[in-house]
This record gives sequence, structure tokens and C-alpha cells, in this order.
Amino acid sequence: MSEQNPNHFIPRVAIVVSPVNNVMQAFSAVTGTWVSFSGTVQDSGATVLTGTNVGLVVSPVNNVMQAFSALTGTWQSLSATIQDTGAVIRAAGNVGLVVSPVNNVMQAYSAVTGTWASLAGTVQDTGATVLVGTNVALVVSPVNNLMHAFSALTGTWQSLTATIQDTGAVIQAAGNVGLVVSPVNNVMQAYSAVTGTWVSLSATVQDTGATVLTGTNVALVVSPVNNVMQAFSALTGSWQSLTATIQDTGAGIQAAGNVGLVVSPVNNVMQAFSAITGTWASLSATVQDSGASILVGNIAGTDAG
Repeated sequence: MSEQNPNHFIPRVAIVVSPVNNVMQAFSAVTGTWVSFSGTVQDSGATVLTGTNVGLVVSPVNNVMQAFSALTGTWQSLSATIQDTGAVIRAAGNVGLVVSPVNNVMQAYSAVTGTWASLAGTVQDTGATVLVGTNVALVVSPVNNLMHAFSALTGTWQSLTATIQDTGAVIQAAGNVGLVVSPVNNVMQAYSAVTGTWVSLSATVQDTGATVLTGTNVALVVSPVNNVMQAFSALTGSWQSLTATIQDTGAGIQAAGNVGLVVSPVNNVMQAFSAITGTWASLSATVQDSGASILVGNIAGTDAG
């Protein structure tokens, strides 16, 4: 599986853009070849970005965007409305993203499928959260109680209308996971780029002090005061809750790759969640009260996502 491949996060793309000449070249380390493309590029002010497998060239004044996939070795151009100033433009992993809040339109490019996908949907003019992970793009508008997510694996958008805390919601995106947690409302929504769907969960979340983390295929919400933890798997597309003793302060809580981990040294208990099986596993065993090493493995040169 690509999400378990150690080479999955290594950059494979390079691009050279000449705005005055309206020409761009891209190199794919996958195919080992250069690919040239002639297309309109804004002389000054164009945004040029790269991700792991994506190259992105956006010209708001010309309402045109070009993207290159190192996986397919091809360019793809799209003419569509782009907010002249204030558009949010991102690139990471296999995703290129262009969001125009004033126009309530968003475009996303998938380096996996080599195609653009447009979505007309409400976006909060100011204050919307826009994030990209390896295979996920997330656009969240708390005031409108609306969230949009894009999957580079399926090449599709999925919107969800649900309660979002206006201020203080925790919003994250990493790997194949998009996450929106509203502690005051005791509700959380997770998006899986693997399944291309949102999944909501109503459950207790500590109003302040809850730990919220995301990894490649896992989302973790831990409320020590309430002795409850929730985990989401992007592989199974489901939430799993667990009620168990959690050290109020000083618990070791981590998430990366396919693992969520909660260790309470004072209580000599640990819980781990597997995004592969979609289940929790608990263990009662001696843990050094202070100074124990608590680690979750990840791929060298990457963050937890």
C-alpha cells in the first residue's frame, strides 16, 4: 500500500516556469523525463508551488491554473474563476488546491488521477481554514457550519453540513485524514481520503485540554479528565471510542502513521489504536513514572502525517 511505502513521501517533481515566455517545464523522477507545456502564465504575481508529486502554477489575473503530476508525467490546465487577491493556494503531497472564498469556488488537482475537480460551495469570506495533507485537502467554514474535503485518491470532493464550534474548533489535515473537532459541542467529524467520505461522531470531548492529533491514517482525540479517547481510521473509515484510565496530567499521547498511542506511566497502563484493524488494544504493565521513552515510529524526513 502506498501509505506504508517508505518512498511514498520522497519528492519526485521539479518545475521551471518562465512567465514572460508563457512556458513551463516539469521533470518527473518517476518517468525520468522532462515534459514541456505552453500556457498562459501571469507575468508577475503567479503562484508556483510543488508537493511530493505535484507542480502547481496559478495565475489569478488570467483565471487559469496548470498542474503537473510526476506520477502520470502529464500537465493539466484549467480555466476557472480565481479571486484576484486573497485566493488561498496550496500544494503538498499529491494535492494542488486553489480556493476563492469571495467567489465560493474551489479547485483541486490530484497527482494520482492527473485531473482537476471543481466545487462550487459556500466558503467563509474570512476565517475559513484551508489545509492540505498528502492526499487530502480541507476547507472548513465554522460560521457556516460547512466543511469540504477533497481526496487525491478518488479525485472527488465531499461536503458536509454539521455543527462546528465558531471559535476554538480544532481543525487538522495530514496524510489521508481531515479532522474537525468541536469540544464545546462534543462532536467531531473525520474525512478519509481512502474512502472519500466524512464520518461524524457525537462523544464527550474535554472542553479545554483535550489532545487532538492526526497521522497518516489515524486521528486521535483524548480527554484525560473524562477518561475517554476516540480514534478514527482512514483505512476502515470508522471511529472507535474507548473508556479507560488516563493520567490527568503527564500522559504520553502520540499519533503517527497507522498508530495512536496513550500511555499513563503513573497508572501503569497503555492503550494503542491501529488504523489497519480499526481497533484499540489495552495493556496493563509497569511503566517508569518519569523518564520512560514513549515513541511512535514514522518515516525519516517526514512529520507525523
